[in-house]
Amino acid sequence: MSAYWIVVANAGRVRIFEAEAQDSSMREIIDMANPGARQHEGELLSDRGGHAMSSTTGGHGMYHEEAAHRHQAEVFAREVCERLEQGRLEGSYRKLYLVAAPHFLGMLRKYMARPLHEVVRAEVSKDLTTAEPARIRAQVM
Repeated sequence: MSAYWIVVANAGRVRIFEAEAQDSSMREIIDMANPGARQHEGELLSDRGGHAMSSTTGGHGMYHEEAAHRHQAEVFAREVCERLEQGRLEGSYRKLYLVAAPHFLGMLRKYMARPLHEVVRAEVSKDLTTAEPARIRAQVM
């Protein structure tokens, strides 16, 4: 069992590191990607909305531009929380640190069950998914 899991996330990618102690090295153990985060709106929608024309505003789509991406992010946040809960139940870690893009951090909070939320020791509202482990450690430990 690792003492700590450090989760670094945004709507497109989640990296999970483990560390035995606050001063020990971090090792990346999980790298999850959300392929839907990079798709264009039309690729995400199975049935595109109609198109309306207006003499005052011009043409516009009949569906909300960001709805499909938001849905993909919500599904991904739920999957991440399920993986974190699985790790908690298996005893893979005792303490959890979250470093996530602000909007995605809110989604993670939404899908966290109370027992999972209780092992969270700190939250950092930043997108550090491409950062080196030393920079991530400096933000949480």
